[in-house]
Amino acid sequence: MNSKGRAWARWLSLAAVLALPCVLLYSSFRTLRELDEQKQVYLRERVGEIAARLETLASVSDPVSTLLESEPYLRDIEIISADSAVGRQPELVPIWRGRQLYRTEMLRQQGLDIYRAFIPFHRPDGLRIARIDLDSQAAEFLLLHARHNVAVSLASGLALIIVALYALWMNRRAAAMEREHLEWEHLAKLGQVSAGLAHEIRNPLATIKGFAQLAAERTDERGAELLAPVVSETLRLERLVNDLLLYGRPSVPSKRDVFWPAVATELEQHCLSAASDVRLRLDRAPIRFTSDPDLLHRILLNGLRNAIDAVRNEPSPEISIDIEVERTALIITIADDGPGIPKDVATKLFQPFFSTKAFGAGLGLAISAQTARVLSGTVELRNRNLRGAKFTLRLANANPVPEKVIGTIHAEHPGS
Repeated sequence: MNSKGRAWARWLSLAAVLALPCVLLYSSFRTLRELDEQKQVYLRERVGEIAARLETLASVSDPVSTLLESEPYLRDIEIISADSAVGRQPELVPIWRGRQLYRTEMLRQQGLDIYRAFIPFHRPDGLRIARIDLDSQAAEFLLLHARHNVAVSLASGLALIIVALYALWMNRRAAAMEREHLEWEHLAKLGQVSAGLAHEIRNPLATIKGFAQLAAERTDERGAELLAPVVSETLRLERLVNDLLLYGRPSVPSKRDVFWPAVATELEQHCLSAASDVRLRLDRAPIRFTSDPDLLHRILLNGLRNAIDAVRNEPSPEISIDIEVERTALIITIADDGPGIPKDVATKLFQPFFSTKAFGAGLGLAISAQTARVLSGTVELRNRNLRGAKFTLRLANANPVPEKVIGTIHAEHPGS
């Protein structure tokens, strides 16, 4: 199945898993709405019964008090005549004229939800309107168990949605981990094959290089000139073989005390020999930390070489190397002012055998990342905000300790 088919299958499975709880939630909300309507019907019927009792209590001197005493949820009753100030309100005119049977509304009084109804009734002295205020709790007995069941359904629906989403997340995570495992397995096999191949190439390559150098020494100037490319190409192949061996057989770290200014001096010397026209800003902060100096030098040297290659065609090439302490972590950054990293290759930089250079096996960054993991660290290469790229090595458990010195020490070349 292609990627598009897998995406459709994933979305269909998501819809299928979420369908049942969504239907359950929809049914629960619809039931709540119907229960509220049923509550309104019950309260309307209840105030209608109270208004009917007012007509039967016409002979009683104080029917209002009688009803208030006998109806526990009845909060207030007011009998309104047509010639009173309340009776002349515009909203009651349709009731007086027989165009409206009753009028109801919900309101909040003293922390209670009150169902208010204006209902006409007859007395011996004429037509009256009763304003009846009934506590909405009068209908709660009707809805108590129903609301309980709806609440259980809502909780069940939400729980099903959460479980479904968690299951989908776990499924996708497991698939991603499986893909990552397969990639690592593939890279491990590739490394083993590369190491075996490099080992087989190393001996005949050394023979070729040795005889080519010997022949160049014993021949005349014209012969030495013809043999020079053979020697240089064997040296390039030798570097490639060494890279294959490094990638196929990761080194075991031997951690010890490292003094950063000593590492910085080695990087400065390499930069001077590789590109003397590059302006190098080098942080020489006196920091001691724990690491493998050889593996550390391998990582930083690769980052510095990439930076030198990036600024080689710049009119005013500049590279900066900074070090930063963050609790038990150490962060070393090599930044350049080159053209930066194209977007189409940014995600492939650490893939083995991927290179944008005309020469090279494309193992430098892959070896750096692998070596950084051996040192409990990470390597990152990304574009800077304005221009250029930034190579960052982060060592998680380096336990850096800055030494006390007078002033801040930096070095620059050329012209420092």
